[in-house]
Order: sequence, then C-alpha cells, then structure tokens
Amino acid sequence: MKLIKLAFTGLLVSGLLTGCTNEGTKVEQDKTEETKVEQVKTEAEVNDPKTWKDVSTPEGFNNYGIEPTLEAWIAYHAEDIAKTTDVKEYYPRANRLRTEMKYFRIQGDDLQKDFDNMEVLQTLMGNLVYSISVAEKQGIETAETYDELKKSFRYFTELVHDIDIVINHDGKGETFGFTHQLDGKKVEEMETFIYID
Repeated sequence: MKLIKLAFTGLLVSGLLTGCTNEGTKVEQDKTEETKVEQVKTEAEVNDPKTWKDVSTPEGFNNYGIEPTLEAWIAYHAEDIAKTTDVKEYYPRANRLRTEMKYFRIQGDDLQKDFDNMEVLQTLMGNLVYSISVAEKQGIETAETYDELKKSFRYFTELVHDIDIVINHDGKGETFGFTHQLDGKKVEEMETFIYID
C-alpha cells in the first residue's frame, strides 16, 4: 500500500512539475510570438514605400516670413508657383524651391521619388532656358523649346501641388495624379516626358 501511495504521489508531483514547466514554456512561447509579430509589423512599416517622415533641418531658413517647417514651406510654394504666367519666371521660381530643398527633406521611398522628379523637372527647365537663350542669340527659332519649357513648368507646378496634398492634407483632396505617393495615374506620362523624351 505504501508503495502504491508513493508511486501515486510521484506521478502526481511529476504531473504537476510537467504542467508547470509546460505553462512556463507556453508563456515564454507567447512572449516570443508577440515579439516576432511586433518585429514583423515594425519591419513592414519600415519597408512600406508609402511610409514617410519629415527629416528637415530648417535652421537658417527664414525666407518669405513663413514658419520654417516642411508643411509651411511646401504650402507656400504650391500657392506661389501657380501664380505666375510669365515664362521668364518659370525657372527662377522652380530653382528657388529646389535650392531650399537642402533645408526640407523627407525619408520614404515613394515620396522621395516625387521629390526627385521635382528636382529633375527643375534641372530640365534650367537646360531649356539655357537652350532658349543660346538659340535666341543665334537667331534660331525657339517656339518648340518654349513649348517644352511650358510643359515642364506645368508638370512641376502640378507635382508641387500634389506633394502639398500629401504633406499638408494626408493625401486627401483633389490632385493632378503626378505622385508615386498617391499612386498617381499620370506619373508614367510625366516620367516619360522627363526621362525618355
């Protein structure tokens, strides 16, 4: 009888110890799974091309009497750049915005592509303005080059507007469709113009 009680007690203690060990393992396993889920979520956010953040360093920027923030800066230019109809103002306005980009920067794959396209359009306008000035000095027809300049400026203006919608309005509002960030339907059209044509 003692032997049976001893064996039964041994089995009972063994069962309890096994249960406690399994419970401890289960808690550790749950924690490990939670950590893995959090890591996957964090990695997904980091790798999401739509996720962006403002990494501006606006110290020293004091133009236009606006607050030195990415939001105020892009809003100012989105409004200001659309005001001109003078073709001689196209490049200077675009150049001013591009020069100030050293103060205002973002991180994020798709929005960075949009900023890159903005820079390329500005460079293209600079090249067109130079070509026009050289051609005019030589008495060469410049109508076609002026048309390209006007088209470049239209793309530039509409792209800046769309970037303003992204930055200041969380992507909500009427756009022209020129940003990667908002999966614009006209991105390919614009990029064909600036990179291929």
